[in-house]
Amino acid sequence: MAKQSRKHRGRVVLAADAGSYSVTSVNLAVAMAASAGSLLHGLFVEDEDLLQITGLPCSREITLTTATERSTSSEQMQRSLRLVAHQFRQTLQQQAQAFQVSWRFDTLRGRVRDVGLQPASDVTYTILANPSAQRLRSTRPQLARKILLLGDTSKALEQALKMLIERYGHEDIELTLVANGDASVTKTAAERWLRRYGRRITLAGLTLKELLARLGQPGAAYDFAILAGYDRNEDKALLVKALRCPIILIA
Repeated sequence: MAKQSRKHRGRVVLAADAGSYSVTSVNLAVAMAASAGSLLHGLFVEDEDLLQITGLPCSREITLTTATERSTSSEQMQRSLRLVAHQFRQTLQQQAQAFQVSWRFDTLRGRVRDVGLQPASDVTYTILANPSAQRLRSTRPQLARKILLLGDTSKALEQALKMLIERYGHEDIELTLVANGDASVTKTAAERWLRRYGRRITLAGLTLKELLARLGQPGAAYDFAILAGYDRNEDKALLVKALRCPIILIA
């Protein structure tokens, strides 16, 4: 782990498993930690469901290139997971050192979504990577970046949104504000973002019920989601499961 030369403001946790780890998610987490002046904590999650399935006698692995089958085992899968964890750690180290961000790395067994639903008290941001994070932009380059916001307006939410907007330079951005009782971005905050970023920003609104229904439809996709100060764990769990983009959870 890199030496810590200064006091950090909380932690930024990046949780990923073998199916969701990517250089893109690492870059996002490094940018968030640099922006917040926080320690970056990479967390590789060995998917316990995957390990259980591969240990069954009936399980088979089918290669994409040749369509050939071969038997699987928990030991074989663990070796594969260790290889991905090593790649994850190396990428995290390289990117963190390039941006002078202090970092640490750990491995645990479980599920990525559970990490975000049970954050430690010193965690400010938890980033959940996702295997389907990239929308198809090459055929329609005019598409705006789509960012989903749900939760209370806070300094941490403002900082996360600012980092995302600045990260994508001059691209247009569509913010979808999700209303759910008292846990909603305020109109005042939305108007402030419009004034600050001008024509780059457009606003859309949905209720939580409308959002969950939309996420079940083909073609419904977002580039990022920010869930801030939102403690209704049942609804949060549904969103974490339904969203197919990197999710930034704010305590």
